[in-house]
Amino acid sequence: MKLNNVTILAVAILLLVIGPCYSWDKKDSAGFIQPGRRISSSVVLSGDQVSYSYRTFKVRVTENTYKMEVQIDNSSADLDIFMNYNREIENYDDVDYSSTLDLHNESIVLTRMSPSPLHSGVYYIDIVYPLDTLPVIDEREAISIPFGFTAKLSSAGSPEVLEVGKAIDSSLLSSGDMVKLFAVDVAEGTETLRLDIFNTRTDLDMYVEYGKPAYSFEEADYTRESYLGQESLVIKKDSINPLKPGRYFISVFDRVEDDLSDHFSLISSFSESAPDFLKEYPELPAAGNALENALYATVEISTETGSGSGCIVSADGYIITGLHVITDLSGGISDDIYVSMNLSNYYPPRELFKAELIDIKRDEDLALLKLKSGLYEQELPEEYDFPYYQMALSEPVVMGQELSFLGYPQIGGEGSKASISLTRGIVSGFNTMDYGYLIKTDGEINSGNSGGAAFNNKYQLVGFPMSVISDDGGQIAYIHPLSLIPEEWLSMMGLY
Repeated sequence: MKLNNVTILAVAILLLVIGPCYSWDKKDSAGFIQPGRRISSSVVLSGDQVSYSYRTFKVRVTENTYKMEVQIDNSSADLDIFMNYNREIENYDDVDYSSTLDLHNESIVLTRMSPSPLHSGVYYIDIVYPLDTLPVIDEREAISIPFGFTAKLSSAGSPEVLEVGKAIDSSLLSSGDMVKLFAVDVAEGTETLRLDIFNTRTDLDMYVEYGKPAYSFEEADYTRESYLGQESLVIKKDSINPLKPGRYFISVFDRVEDDLSDHFSLISSFSESAPDFLKEYPELPAAGNALENALYATVEISTETGSGSGCIVSADGYIITGLHVITDLSGGISDDIYVSMNLSNYYPPRELFKAELIDIKRDEDLALLKLKSGLYEQELPEEYDFPYYQMALSEPVVMGQELSFLGYPQIGGEGSKASISLTRGIVSGFNTMDYGYLIKTDGEINSGNSGGAAFNNKYQLVGFPMSVISDDGGQIAYIHPLSLIPEEWLSMMGLY
C-alpha cells in the first residue's frame, strides 16, 4: 500500500481538529487580508476569561490557487490557529482545520492534494491564545501578544508543453509542492493519445483534464493512480471520455512523499502502443554468490491497490506469493499483476514484467504466478534465465534454527517506494492449523514482506512470511512453509 509522511507534516498541519477541547463560543467579523502581505497584529487578552482571546482574519482563495500557507511569526507566547472553509468560526470545537501545538509560531499548509484539500472560496482564520493565565513577556505579565501573520497563496505554475514523441526529464522537488503540470495539444483527427511516466524510483500518479489542470480524482477526466511508479494512460476516440481536439493538462504528483525529490521522465505519443525504447529490457545483474542470487530472486508484486513480495522459484519465471498480496479491495483477484525486479540493492526495484495467475490455495494463502509479458505487453526476452530460489523440500525446519528474510516492507524506505530489506530471526515455534503447520519466528517482518522469502543458512527457500501478531511486548511472525505447496505446483516447476 501506498505510504505517507503525515507524521512529519504534523508540525505544519493538523487537520480535522486534533487537540484539546475549546468550547468557547465566539462571533466576530473581519475584512479580507491581502494574500502574501505580512500583517503586524496582536491578540488582546481582556474580559473575564483570558483564554480563547483571539484575532480574526479572512482570506479569499481563487480558482488558480494551488497552495495556501498561513503562518504566525514573531510571537512571544503560545498562539494557536483555527480555520473554517466558507463559514465563520463560532465555536472552537467545530472547525475544519486547526494547529494546536505547544509552539509560539504555528502554521497550516493546504494544497489541492492535501488529505483535506484546499478549495476555492473564503477561509476564516482565528489566531487564539489557549491558556488560562497571562503570558510572561519580557519578565512581565502581558495583556497583549504581538505577532506577525501571513497568508500566502500560490499556483502550481505554468504547464510545460510536451512535444509529441519527445521525452522530457523532470522532477518533483521536496522544496516545492510535489506536483508538476504539463500540457499536450491534440490536433483534429487524432485517434489516440498515450502518456507514459518512466525513469522513476518513486510511486508517481497522474490526473489528466481537458482544457484545465485537475488536482483531484473528482476533477480529472482521466486518472492513473496505482502502486506503480511507471504509469501509462491511453485515451482514444471511443474512451468513456472520448479524445477530442484541444489542449490536455497533465498533473504528475506524488501523494505519499514530500521530503525527498522525485525524478522522472514523461513522453506523449499518438499511438496505442508504448514507444519502442520503453520495451527494451535491461540486463539483469549477475549473481556472484548465493546471497546475491536470493536478493535478485526476491521480487516486488504490485497491483492497482497494493503491493507485497514474491519469490521466483524457477528459471522460466514461476513465482510464489501470498494470495492476499494479489487480492483487490473487493476480495477478488486483481486483473493486472506487476512484477518489479531488484536491479540494485540501493534503489527500489524496477517494474519490468506482468504475471498471470496460475493457481491459488485459499486456506493456505498462497498464489502461483508465472511471468507472461513485459510491462508494456511486449514478449519476454528469450535469452533471460531468471534468478530463482532452490527450495529446501527435504530439509526439516527445527526449533532455534536461524532464518533470514527478504522482501519489500513498506517501513523499509524513506520515499514512496522501498528498496529490498534483509532481516534475521530464529524459528520460535510452530502453530498447527487445519491445513498444516505454520512456522513462528521472532524475525522482523512488516507490511510488504508478505509473499517474500524465508531461507536457511544455505540460502535455500524454506517458506514465505505472511502475517504478524504484535502487541506492546513485541511481535511473532508466521511463515508459511514449503509443505503447504501442493504437489501439482511442484510438478509444473519440474520439482516433483
